[in-house]
Amino acid sequence: MRPKLFYTLKSIFIYLLLAIALITGLSACNEATEEKKADVSDTKITLNVKPFYKDFAALDTEHFSEALGGLKNKYPQFTDFFLDTLLPFDKVNGAYNDPQATAAIKNIFVYKDYTHLTDTVLKVFPDTKKYDEAIADMLRHTRYYFPKWQLPTELTYFVSCLNRWTAFTNEQVLGIGLDMFLGPDFKPYEALGMPQYSLINHTPENIPLWAARAVYQDNAANSPYRKDLLELMIANGKEMFFLRKVLPDFKFNLIMGYTPEQLKWCEANEAMVFNLFLQQNLLFNKDYQTIMRYVTPGPNSAGFPPEAPGNLGTFIGYKILKAYENKTGKILAEILSDEDANSIFQQSKYKP
Repeated sequence: MRPKLFYTLKSIFIYLLLAIALITGLSACNEATEEKKADVSDTKITLNVKPFYKDFAALDTEHFSEALGGLKNKYPQFTDFFLDTLLPFDKVNGAYNDPQATAAIKNIFVYKDYTHLTDTVLKVFPDTKKYDEAIADMLRHTRYYFPKWQLPTELTYFVSCLNRWTAFTNEQVLGIGLDMFLGPDFKPYEALGMPQYSLINHTPENIPLWAARAVYQDNAANSPYRKDLLELMIANGKEMFFLRKVLPDFKFNLIMGYTPEQLKWCEANEAMVFNLFLQQNLLFNKDYQTIMRYVTPGPNSAGFPPEAPGNLGTFIGYKILKAYENKTGKILAEILSDEDANSIFQQSKYKP
């Protein structure tokens, strides 16, 4: 007869094996859900970085017309676009020698608010190397997936006097407004009326995200009008899907505009959210006022618990596209080109 101690030790050993197996299985599951990275080491891009924000801040206001002319010589593609479009003043139209045309721009250099803004930007961004590299990597991934897309070749950083320019593409220029990435504690954002929930995406680490959004909008954006909720979910989900592919190391909660806790809530309640869409017959609803709340950012979602974030339809749309990818084996370019949202939904066999 074996002693009881032997059976106790044997039981403990079995439990340990089961625990190890469970942990290993969970780990494998988590690894399987991570975004597979493309090998872009041989993918070539051209990207010239331009620190326009530093040169503009250093303009000689005693010889302003000459200084603007020098700026135009250094940045021939960008200067007039910056002066006439990005800044919140009347257009200069190249009249650098006209004191009346340039007066508003010259005057900002003596305003305390502007000097505080410029000083803050220069302090937060003494250089942009980290963001240059992240944006270049994003563009390499984009070139890998979309070799025929026209991608920017010049990366220009600027300050728009808080004129809400985050990122844009204009011809071959990708512009980044550094004054929109100063973090949630930057008080002027509140004065601008920027909602608190949105500020999670206005920190320096979000610069590559906004750059990728600008590239996507320039090449693949769709109009939201005359679409039902499912179509909007898939359309928005495609952007999230693209961003996840070209920014494979970027935090998914930030891609969605969520806090980590909000993303956990969405993951845990995915089935409940989708079933509520079904029960309320929302998927094929085209009433703009009813459905837009589910596919736009917001602090919460009507009809859901208070901890539920906004944009839940976009989250579900992304999940449908992941299921579609897994089911069909299609690559990113093929998925973005598929325009039949209902067909995508049916083929995905999505069941949260």
